[in-house]
Amino acid sequence: MYPIKRSLSSLPIIAIGVLKLQKKIYLLFLLFTIMSCTSLRTVSLTQIPKNRSKKVYAEVSKTIFLGFNFDNDFVDQLTSKLRARCKNGKITGILTKDEQTFYFLTTNRKISARGYCVN
Repeated sequence: MYPIKRSLSSLPIIAIGVLKLQKKIYLLFLLFTIMSCTSLRTVSLTQIPKNRSKKVYAEVSKTIFLGFNFDNDFVDQLTSKLRARCKNGKITGILTKDEQTFYFLTTNRKISARGYCVN
């Protein structure tokens, strides 16, 4: 015997409506979870040195929920992280980036800095 195949027309009208609503809710949820947008806010550059043998890099990030950001103290860590990479030298040629990625309920903010350690 062949298995019985049910079509949507054999289901009650309420069940068909529930199935269609479930599909719509699932697609909306999927759409919101995969949607994101990234923006690069600022880029600054200082004098690039002739001696570019030692590159240094540091970054800090913060996740913000529902757009409520009460402080930007995490950015203060960037300077100390960059200085730790160049203990006895001077950092020049610094390139900073402020990136923000927007998701459905959260925002991820990442600040990065690259430069060259010159003795």
